Amino acid sequence: MRDREVSDRGFERFLDALASRAREVLARVLVNDRLALAAAFPVAGVHLPEAGLPVAAVRSRFPRGRLLIGRSVHGLDAAAAAEQDGADYVILGPVAPTGGKRPLPPDVFRETCRRLRIPVWAVGGLTPENLADLRDVGVSGCAAIRSFRDMGCASAFVARCSHLRTVRQPVQ
Repeated sequence: MRDREVSDRGFERFLDALASRAREVLARVLVNDRLALAAAFPVAGVHLPEAGLPVAAVRSRFPRGRLLIGRSVHGLDAAAAAEQDGADYVILGPVAPTGGKRPLPPDVFRETCRRLRIPVWAVGGLTPENLADLRDVGVSGCAAIRSFRDMGCASAFVARCSHLRTVRQPVQ
């Protein structure tokens, strides 16, 4: 769940509504950058921005098995540091130009996937058309927002994501 415009109280109302209708759904929800809400509800985990709370501090408060902890990163060094600090996964990007950010070359994705033992997901400017740039780099999946605003685009995105070949060869 990510919406920078919604207050913590708005998120809390939404999580309460989910819990009252289908509590098991919460076990699949990741809360973006709102640790207090992630701690208060039986959600799957919390996703931290690269400049957010330190992964190690969050991990010390929530041991493995209590909350998944993810981190957004923009390069191999940040990804490796997140893994070292206890992250369960990283989201690496951008794949394409977005929000004034320059895209990372496919080799950065490939090397990050090769070096890390935790899942690496791709994000940033993804469209059904540019998913081919990720073929054979080893990402575990893709995260997107804009690609899911239109049902036709979302269907194409999901279909093409399912064809990504994940080649996971962690460093020995």
